[in-house]
Amino acid sequence: MEIGRIVKAATPDGWREVVVHRCQLGTFSTTAITYRTADGSSRHHHVEGLDGPFDQLKFAQYQQGEGTWFVCRLDYAPRGKSYNAMMSTFDVEPPFAQDIEVPASAYVEELTKYPRKPELIPPWMRAGWPEGVPLPGSASIPAFPPAVEEAGPSWPPLKEMVVRTIGRDDDPGLVVLGMAEDANGTGTVLLFMMSTEEADEQEIRLGMDTYCVVRDQATTYGGVSACNLASRRLTLHFTQEAAEALDVEPILQIELQVDDDAVELLRTSLREILLSGRDDQRPHSIHL
Repeated sequence: MEIGRIVKAATPDGWREVVVHRCQLGTFSTTAITYRTADGSSRHHHVEGLDGPFDQLKFAQYQQGEGTWFVCRLDYAPRGKSYNAMMSTFDVEPPFAQDIEVPASAYVEELTKYPRKPELIPPWMRAGWPEGVPLPGSASIPAFPPAVEEAGPSWPPLKEMVVRTIGRDDDPGLVVLGMAEDANGTGTVLLFMMSTEEADEQEIRLGMDTYCVVRDQATTYGGVSACNLASRRLTLHFTQEAAEALDVEPILQIELQVDDDAVELLRTSLREILLSGRDDQRPHSIHL
């Protein structure tokens, strides 16, 4: 959604579709953005500010021992909050065009950050691997928490969080309040979103006619039963279902290491978002 917000802000008049095609190995990447207009023509455009969201998306899609995507395609339309996604994690052919020279360091960075089982390392990656550098095995670099087993998560749910940056985006039809652990917007991220458009029949049927809370890949609609802000500490109470969906404790304590303006932005925005949507998903207690 963040990538869509950025590319939609640069769209030409009369556009009907935008296609974002990203190839990425480690942090080395190429991005092609195509805007298709009402007259049937296509325009290609460069848009700044996509590296951070794509890095987070690559991290979020990682599966232990299986790696993450090399190619990601996202399709957006003018209206609505949805998008289509296609991500490729294993291809026989390299993801980059033949005229793109990929540095050897990108191969090492990819398998260091996103280890793979030997049989899941593509042939082109083996061919491009720098000579004399050992090929890491999937168990040699414990860069990520172990995968979630069917019996439940193998690391504890989030109980406490320190926030060093807070921001808000107001797009046509959507308001997003974001809190991040790091000042540059990375680390643990918690998003609160609300639609400013009237819910359609499908959204009502699916229970999406309320605010939305997002943590990494996890999403829940509604689910905040109470919240309290005092002495630069935000306390969020989640229903059991929402806590399990977001992999957080039912009571999440958030320390706010931000300035007064950011605290005020949090106060006003969170109240606006949590009181949006249908009545039965609004918190029964709000002290902001």
